[in-house]
Amino acid sequence: MEEKILIDKETLKAIAVDTRLNILKLLFKKKYTLSDIAEILGFGNSTVKEHLDILSKADLIKKEDTERKWKYYSLTFKGRRLIEPREIKVLFAFITTLIAAVGMAFVFAKNFLIKGAQTFAAEAPKALNVMEAAKGTVVEESADIVQLAEETIITGTQISSYNLSIIMFVVLLVLIALSAFFFGMLLKKPQLIITKGGNKK
Repeated sequence: MEEKILIDKETLKAIAVDTRLNILKLLFKKKYTLSDIAEILGFGNSTVKEHLDILSKADLIKKEDTERKWKYYSLTFKGRRLIEPREIKVLFAFITTLIAAVGMAFVFAKNFLIKGAQTFAAEAPKALNVMEAAKGTVVEESADIVQLAEETIITGTQISSYNLSIIMFVVLLVLIALSAFFFGMLLKKPQLIITKGGNKK
């Protein structure tokens, strides 16, 4: 079942202030007491208490009930999902692998289109020399030598080109698979629902 996070009026109010966002970021790392948060942010306890009350009302944080004198605050599931950088990291990974896949596909296609012309231009003089040498022999032997020379040249270039193409194709498949994986993770992220009122439906 798809996870949903309700973004209601109270939540929008809670995350509209930088100080409260900073509190959420602090609590994402570990639990803190009111005094700890006030000391880290450089605010008075009463000011921090007001921010904590607003965050609690929006169900973004909770005060843990313990036997200790000091009460610790921590993120709720809703608060953690809002502040968690997972989606940002996954999106960055998706974009990176997608760009790499497109680049590799371009290089792969370019290799097929240009490799033949480059190979022909590089190997043509050698083939011509072999053919010229073969002209002084008997017609049958000449034909055999020319054919053997052409097969040798083509086979050598085909093997190196084939190995490179296989490697590039495998890398391209891996990049496409990674792109699909990260895209799937993005689609599975919790759905944010914005409502007009403060009541959950």
